[in-house]
Amino acid sequence: MNRFTTILALISAIAVLLSSCSTTGSRDRSDPFARDNNKFITASSGDGETFRVLISSDSYIINQLKYSKYIKRKKDPGGDSFMRGEMKKYDKINEARESVIRIWLYPDTGRIMKVRPQKPTFLMEIDQLLAEDIQRWGFEFPKNIVEPTRLDIRYRIVLRKKLTDEEILREIQNNMRESQ
Repeated sequence: MNRFTTILALISAIAVLLSSCSTTGSRDRSDPFARDNNKFITASSGDGETFRVLISSDSYIINQLKYSKYIKRKKDPGGDSFMRGEMKKYDKINEARESVIRIWLYPDTGRIMKVRPQKPTFLMEIDQLLAEDIQRWGFEFPKNIVEPTRLDIRYRIVLRKKLTDEEILREIQNNMRESQ
């Protein structure tokens, strides 16, 4: 009888564990990053950054936190769309990373002088892509004074695994064949 009770308790515990895992999994399947993405992009003040940029294969969203009277990013829907397309190449894992990039502007023209990563994502291809993204940015200065000349831009990169493991392997094999 004692053995039967132990087995029944073990089966009950496993059932509870499986049901809690399945509800967590179904919640995560919808969008495990949605809450953090929303917090990131709707922040009213950050850690000193002027812009926050959320990039995934589905979206490219920019929020300006500081200096809105002095500097504005020029709209570039084509470039933003290109970046979303580039992110699709890396949608092979579920991962979210943040990066901070500091830029310096020429004080006479407002064009980008230097781009320096302050906090990399540690995904080399993504870090290179972010540097290229910044270099295509253009700015407008409503008061005709280039101010500020140093900006921090915080990126949040969201990768979502959209292919099965078999499809990913097939894609990698095809890429390897084409490169030979």
